[in-house]
Amino acid sequence: MRKLINILVLISLVMVSACKKDENGAMVDGVIYLNQPQIVKVDGGDPAILDTDPLGFTSKVNVDLYFKDSEKPDYLDIVVVKNGNVAATKVIKENVSTFPVDVDINGQMLTELFGEDIVSGDHFDIGANYIKGGKTYLAFPPGGGAAYGSGVSSQPDASPTVRYGAICGFVTDEMVGKYTVETDGWADFGEGSTAEVVKIDENTLGIKYLIPGFNPIKLKVNPADNTIKVDTQELGDYGAGWDYGMLSTYSVAGNENFVDPCTGKISVRLQYVVSAGSFGNFLLVLQK
Repeated sequence: MRKLINILVLISLVMVSACKKDENGAMVDGVIYLNQPQIVKVDGGDPAILDTDPLGFTSKVNVDLYFKDSEKPDYLDIVVVKNGNVAATKVIKENVSTFPVDVDINGQMLTELFGEDIVSGDHFDIGANYIKGGKTYLAFPPGGGAAYGSGVSSQPDASPTVRYGAICGFVTDEMVGKYTVETDGWADFGEGSTAEVVKIDENTLGIKYLIPGFNPIKLKVNPADNTIKVDTQELGDYGAGWDYGMLSTYSVAGNENFVDPCTGKISVRLQYVVSAGSFGNFLLVLQK
């Protein structure tokens, strides 16, 4: 059974909890404005860490602000988390207050920061702690949750974090077959059910829908780093009892969009939309 929730309207300003009100009345009680960080991989660097030569990995990230002409933080601290352990967040570069700026990342640095070798399956998330008015807003909050406020990663081309993984090589034919649905926030498949993954082309997988007449979810895989992108595509119309017409989907920017040939996992966070608006984004995870 699919879940129906209230249509969400995406907003362009990011709000987070605070304790002041704007004197001009532009902000509602209890919120302040943060100009979210924008972090992307610089072309020419290694997009991922090869498990055969982790110390040979070298790359750069470009750190900027999403709204270039808006308010700025006092400064950012560029940080990294290994394998999702936010309790052991490490600082790569402190007091970044000039934008944009490139920050070097390499295998030797990551090995020394965490005090252990990089092995296949490891992943490193790069983000920015946002410091403003003496307060720090964490890139990776304890217990999970969205940094800087809800809806950040859903904004067009938003990239508040990037991920580098120590990857196994992607071979399309090795990823096809039957999968168990581990996570299905939208609930069209159902957790614990079986989904079939098929080959569309050499770098594209398709998750076949269980609903007759629906199109497969087409996953474009970048074999350089095993990340996934889903371009906007029509899925189908549920028919009777569904008043919204054609349902479409696309992937939301973030670190949850990947294939892992080492473990046989496929993960993608999808936005579900109709002509009237968006139902929000939901995680889909398959395990072979």
